[in-house]
Amino acid sequence: MNLSSKQKKLLEFIRSNLEEKGFPPTFSEMAETLGVRSKNAIAKMLHKFENLGLIDRDSTARGIRLLNPEGEMVGGAMFAAPIVGAVAAGSPILAEENIETWVNLPTTLVRNRKDVFVLKVRGESMHDAGILDGDLVIVSPSAAIRNRDIVVALLQDEATVKRYIEISGRKYLKAENAKYKNIYPKQEWRISGKVVGVIRQIE
Repeated sequence: MNLSSKQKKLLEFIRSNLEEKGFPPTFSEMAETLGVRSKNAIAKMLHKFENLGLIDRDSTARGIRLLNPEGEMVGGAMFAAPIVGAVAAGSPILAEENIETWVNLPTTLVRNRKDVFVLKVRGESMHDAGILDGDLVIVSPSAAIRNRDIVVALLQDEATVKRYIEISGRKYLKAENAKYKNIYPKQEWRISGKVVGVIRQIE
């Protein structure tokens, strides 16, 4: 296979990131590793890898997957999603400063993977819905929101997981635990996405 030394180095860097971290590197990380300033140079190399059948890419962040010689996904079809921590005041929920790390998820979990993110649950307000403190919820911003869906809402730059309720035009956020109060927002708030899955880490 006709690859330059830099191209071989990049391919190995992608492989090692996937094996050690579970997700591919960013453009900035790839450029830094190769000692190049232009992200366009990285894009050209990745395009060549695609043409050679070495990788598969999509439009999502870190959307790079290695292919084996038969053109199949190495380790199964996965995509990388950001884990969001505390939301910085005034910033979009997927702003770089809000992202703690990334996690690889099976593509079968979410139909539309655009802007999908993961949020760590804090507290027991959704206990009766099977969502516990420390769980990771998978959130799809593009999913249609319907009455009684479980959502992630932003209230004064604080992300909360609740059940969305609309009755006679009145909207509020319902806790699924009798020990917690429902939230009837009086100030500006918005829904960041629908919860489409839950990941529980067992120690």
